[in-house]
Amino acid sequence: MNLLKKISLIGLLALSLSTSAYAAIEKDGHRFSLSGGLVVVNEQSSFALSAEYEYRIQEFYGIGGQASYVFSSQAFSQVAAPRFYLHPLQGDWYISASPVFYFGSGMDTLVGARLTTRMPLEINILTLIPTVGIDMIKGGPNYIFGLGIAI
Repeated sequence: MNLLKKISLIGLLALSLSTSAYAAIEKDGHRFSLSGGLVVVNEQSSFALSAEYEYRIQEFYGIGGQASYVFSSQAFSQVAAPRFYLHPLQGDWYISASPVFYFGSGMDTLVGARLTTRMPLEINILTLIPTVGIDMIKGGPNYIFGLGIAI
């Protein structure tokens, strides 16, 4: 499956629901979100549910973690922790990096590195939150695409 086809699947398969990042960030620097999205693992597209937490240490950076469950033919979990967040514009847009672990029944635990970015786009009372990421792990890079909605 080529990259253009994967990106086009975002609109159809990667709708997700996310808690509002803005209210949580303003409240003592904590942000928690729940989301769903498309994960492409070894050229197989699957739906995933995720939980993410970030503590903003300063306006410029934060630390946290993420856990996901991937609904594929061989379902598995992913944990990205510790996750380091960089906020170049000191807003809600971030670039993050972390070690990532894949594990599930009937599979060996895999260890790799994850790079992601997320840029909230405000549209009236809604905020769209597109997310793109890549896991560099055994078996080749795995791509992550998601679209969050916050009110």
